[in-house]
Formats: sequence, C-alpha cells, structure tokens
Amino acid sequence: MPKRQKLKHQSQRDSSLLTGQSSSLANNDKYSKNFRFSFEFLDRNQGQSFADWEKDGLLAKTFDALSYYCKERVIEKQGKNFKEYGEFPSKSGFVHPRHIEKDVNWCALHIMGRVVLGGFIQGNTFFIVFLDKEHKFWISEKKHT
Repeated sequence: MPKRQKLKHQSQRDSSLLTGQSSSLANNDKYSKNFRFSFEFLDRNQGQSFADWEKDGLLAKTFDALSYYCKERVIEKQGKNFKEYGEFPSKSGFVHPRHIEKDVNWCALHIMGRVVLGGFIQGNTFFIVFLDKEHKFWISEKKHT
C-alpha cells in the first residue's frame, strides 16, 4: 500500500486516539470502513447548542445527513461535502480547544449551505467538536462574488 500523502496544513506526526491501535491501522479504517460519528469532544463553549439547531430546524437535517454518511466509506465522501484540512485553521472564528491534542486531523463536514460540523477524524470516526451554522470554523475566500 502506498504511503499516505500529507494534506496541506496536516501535522507531521500521526498519533492515534484509539488506545492499543497503531496509527497505520486507524488510518486504514478510512479506506475500508463506513463513517462513524462521536460527540465525545464536543465543545459546548463555542458555536451553537443542539437547542439552537433544533429551534432553527437544523438538527433533524443534520441527523438525516449523518445517517446517510454512515452508509458510505470515508474515502468515498472526501471532496465537496467532507474536507480534511490537517492542522487547525489559521483563519477561524473558533479557537483550538485545550482538551484536544494539537496534532489531530481537522475536518469540516458540510450539512447544507453554510451549516458545517467542525471536528477531526481518526480512522473512520469523525469527532464532532463544533456545531457551526455560520461557517466560521474554516473561514475561506468567497468564490464567484
């Protein structure tokens, strides 16, 4: 199997959050297994709450999207709606939470429009850290304006 290329801004150190699992095994899960989601590292001090998303009608749409993602392998979803960035974004409306290691592989999963789940991926598990209905986790240049 070819060596995995580093993404732009990705940490040079691959460490595993999964006790007893090697990094290479965890990374291979991305290619062979379907998405899983965890709220274990959810930051309740940044972004919005579940109640905010429910009030705005986003919570049901989010869970519909997550259930769809769970039926697909991670590698098949990379691109338009799921993007891996590597390091924490330099332009962000959020700050790196202290309870999360510095070298995780940060990602964004687009639900609809500007609505994004910010977090990191380890193996085939996407750890949701931020509920971001205003796309402030990874601030990018506006296109086609």
